[in-house]
Amino acid sequence: MSDKPLVVVLHGPSGAGKDTVIAELKKRLGIHRATSSTNRAPRDDERHGVDYYFISDAEFRQKIANGEFAEWAEVYGDLKGLERSEIEGPLAEGRDVIIRTDVQGARTWRKKLEGAVFIFLMAEDREALRAQLLGRGSEDAESLARRIAALEDELDDIENNDYVVINRHGRLQDTVNEIAEIIRREKANPNRPPARLIG
Repeated sequence: MSDKPLVVVLHGPSGAGKDTVIAELKKRLGIHRATSSTNRAPRDDERHGVDYYFISDAEFRQKIANGEFAEWAEVYGDLKGLERSEIEGPLAEGRDVIIRTDVQGARTWRKKLEGAVFIFLMAEDREALRAQLLGRGSEDAESLARRIAALEDELDDIENNDYVVINRHGRLQDTVNEIAEIIRREKANPNRPPARLIG
């Protein structure tokens, strides 16, 4: 197997199970989850440094000015971004990196990363996705409506990915097995260029 570290960009509609899948991949493979920063307040179940780095609006904007973000955007009214060190640090140590994002982020990463593997994760069908969103109970009505409306845009992006993985209800380990095999295969691919940020 190649010793080249790999960057995996995992995205898909809200409610597809990205966080749960990544948590399992971290336990199994030791992959580094690149943690984003945001200027919004944490939700009750979120932890600083695990789900996001929760920083002030002023600090976030200073990091933008300093060029510390590899990528940032305004998402649903909040600023979110990923610092370059979250990718470049682990890669320099020879560790694989996984980036959790949405369709907007994936489109940006395709321009900013070389040698990355793009995986689209989705639930079995649209109704399952809607049920996941509704079952969360963490969104207000307006936010929920925006996320459901964004679902079609997410699904339109499927063809732009290297792989599509279906996260079937009650079959988490199958999903993790499939992605772990993708990672193993891509690390062994001699034609994949080394993962790096462009620019």
